[in-house]
Amino acid sequence: MKKNYPYYPVYLDIEERSVVIIGGGSVCARKADAMMKYGARVTIVSPQVTGEIEQWLSDGRLTVRRKAYEESDLPGAVIVIASTDDPCVNARVARDCRRRKIPVNVVDVTHLCDFIIPAIVERGSIQIAVSTGGKSPALARRLKEDLQKLVGLEYDEVNQLMGGLRTAAKKTLATDIERKRFFDAIIAAGVLEMLRGGHRREAYETIRDVCQTAGVPVSESIRNVLSAAP
Repeated sequence: MKKNYPYYPVYLDIEERSVVIIGGGSVCARKADAMMKYGARVTIVSPQVTGEIEQWLSDGRLTVRRKAYEESDLPGAVIVIASTDDPCVNARVARDCRRRKIPVNVVDVTHLCDFIIPAIVERGSIQIAVSTGGKSPALARRLKEDLQKLVGLEYDEVNQLMGGLRTAAKKTLATDIERKRFFDAIIAAGVLEMLRGGHRREAYETIRDVCQTAGVPVSESIRNVLSAAP
């Protein structure tokens, strides 16, 4: 079926939720590794699996059903990934999932996918998902590499600091407009550039000054840095 619109980007909570992967090869191992990284309870369905998957099974990190795929493997899954080398099996998984209204990804077969898995750039609490709509994984990898050079750990540090100010800002500033103005002022003051340039104390002093101007109490993490000897 021809798509008329691009995929809608969304972040999905899979922590402690069942993800079923059909297939036991190296592609399956990569997908399983990614799903476990985000806290999913992974079940792999395949007569044979790689040594890496065997090790994860021994470590109790996932479950393996050593069998050919059947539709009865799907109940309870929040998402399903089909990664076998048999196009007929992959197509059957996609069909069965759609009938059960379970989102499915068929590796490298975009027209059978309800969702696609992006390339991900991570800097602590910052995540950037990169997608080419399934058209060019090579370009997505290149975009990821470029973003990794551009986005440093200073983004994570500022994100953590801003998160630490949210509760106080909500108590102090009555409207969304006031809160937006407050947080925008922190970014506009150049704290990212200060951190990137190694001027950490100056960045924290700047955030403190913006807080004082807005009447927002500074967080403990900010106070701790400013109370330390220069």
